[in-house]
Amino acid sequence: MSKKSLIFNNKNLYNKFLGFLIKKGNKIGAMKVLNNAFLKVSKKTGLSLHKILLKLFLKLNSFVEIKKVRIKRSSHFVPFSITLKRRSYLIIKWLMQAISEDKRKISMSEKLFIEIQNTIGNVPSKAVKLRNSNVSQALANRSNIHFRW
Repeated sequence: MSKKSLIFNNKNLYNKFLGFLIKKGNKIGAMKVLNNAFLKVSKKTGLSLHKILLKLFLKLNSFVEIKKVRIKRSSHFVPFSITLKRRSYLIIKWLMQAISEDKRKISMSEKLFIEIQNTIGNVPSKAVKLRNSNVSQALANRSNIHFRW
């Protein structure tokens, strides 16, 4: 992957994060949540926003996903390769899913901070577990690749 595509992907990843957080048109509130979380991570780790996004992308990046394909009245789970745009969407989806499953009574920015910090560090996080389950399903069903055509 070239450096130019990584730089583009960092901007794209931040904007997609922002899009996921916007609820009822409250863009300023979503920006505050996102910026507070990244500021806390930046203070804790000493990394810039772009480096944090790059580490998130590299840690949660997946090249395959499972889709359900129906052939002759039977369903098969088939691994498909995915584009860069889809990968960035899945990364944010896994992070937001991990945050939504967190039932602690703390703010959204605090949950996002904890999840990003655990994902970047060597601490096991829920987002990494979601990614690993996707990859393990793809490996388990790789014998169904011939159903893609």
